[in-house]
Amino acid sequence: MPATRSRVRLGVFGILWVLVLLNFVDRSALSISLPFISEDFELSPAVNGWVLGSFFWTYLLFQIPGGWLLDRIGARKVVLWAAGLWGLFQVLGGIATGGIMLVASRLGMGASEAPVYPAGSKLNSKWLPSKERARGATFIDAASPFGSAVGGLIITGLIGLSGSWRWSFVITGVITVLVSVLYYVYVRDDPEKHPKTNQAELDYIHGDDPVTQETEQGALPAVSDYARSSSFWAMWLGRLGWATVWWGIISWSPSYLSNALHFDLAGLGWGTFFIYGMGVLGQVVSGFATDRLRARTTNYNRAMKLVLAVSGVGTVASILVLPTVSTGYAALVALALAVFFNQFGGVYWAIPSWLSPRSQVGRVGSVMNVASSLGGAIAPVVMGYAIGASGGGYAGAFLFLAIAGVVYLAGSMFIDFNRPLATRRVLEPAVQGR
Repeated sequence: MPATRSRVRLGVFGILWVLVLLNFVDRSALSISLPFISEDFELSPAVNGWVLGSFFWTYLLFQIPGGWLLDRIGARKVVLWAAGLWGLFQVLGGIATGGIMLVASRLGMGASEAPVYPAGSKLNSKWLPSKERARGATFIDAASPFGSAVGGLIITGLIGLSGSWRWSFVITGVITVLVSVLYYVYVRDDPEKHPKTNQAELDYIHGDDPVTQETEQGALPAVSDYARSSSFWAMWLGRLGWATVWWGIISWSPSYLSNALHFDLAGLGWGTFFIYGMGVLGQVVSGFATDRLRARTTNYNRAMKLVLAVSGVGTVASILVLPTVSTGYAALVALALAVFFNQFGGVYWAIPSWLSPRSQVGRVGSVMNVASSLGGAIAPVVMGYAIGASGGGYAGAFLFLAIAGVVYLAGSMFIDFNRPLATRRVLEPAVQGR
């Protein structure tokens, strides 16, 4: 009788999911608390935009170094230090005495959080068979909208109980540090190194990997090979458009609900829970749909582009509805639908593990996440200026997000999912004359 297959990979991804969830609870503390912080520190909408975007400048700068560290020393040690540090910077934000100290804490959080998502992609390539990687990617990425959703309830609840936004930063930061230790104790970089992984699970994990098999057996692509790849740049631009929409919504939705639609503290918490909760549903739907479609065909292009086309069109259409609505309930539905369709883009985190060699997944994922960071840095600032220029109106800001959604859709349609992102270019030897 064959041995029962262990399920250690589920525990690995479960703990990583909790950390990513805390990542977004910590991030949401600022956007949820911003109406109170801006009142305490007397910040204008334009300055608020810079405060919201400050996190992403160091998040962007540390993406590639973080990916290099992941490929060099592994996700176990890197995430331990990353999560521990970002938890401490979150605590620092809670004791900030002004805008400058608050921005400094966000810059520190951005630098320390940079390797976390590429670490998920790295573990995806090591711990999951190819047929489970879309679900694995969207499972981890679902912690993003879910963390934002429960973060809205947690942060507003802590503000209500303590009477101050500061305690919400301190408490969530301390919890993050504790969970980072639990992560280090349980997780291993490779399934072979985990004491509870049996041979049946190892055989299951190391199944057929059709797209990257040829690249793994040959010379690894160089930076110049990726630079010449149209699929690589399409992925990068698609991710940039996706992230601009997502971070624009997550940064300014609480202020939109509070200032433009006059939601009270309880309404703000439940409203953001509903909006971002729909993102969790979008992640789950896209993950299962993608793996199901890929299992039924060898034309991965057709399967992936169907999922991403629905995502892009649905995102843009939902955003374009927002300037036309005038009631809180209609705005919640439109925002929720925009987030639902946008979060189909969580399957992007499976692309590095599908279309690049395992030894380069960390770096490819990090470069892709540079696009996410850039979108996160740009969106809050541009939207802040648009809101300020219109005297508090959000129509121009939503139009900007719709344009970003078109970029996401266009980039996604130009990725070739039937081939590796890049292959090593072999130069023909020069023919010497006599």
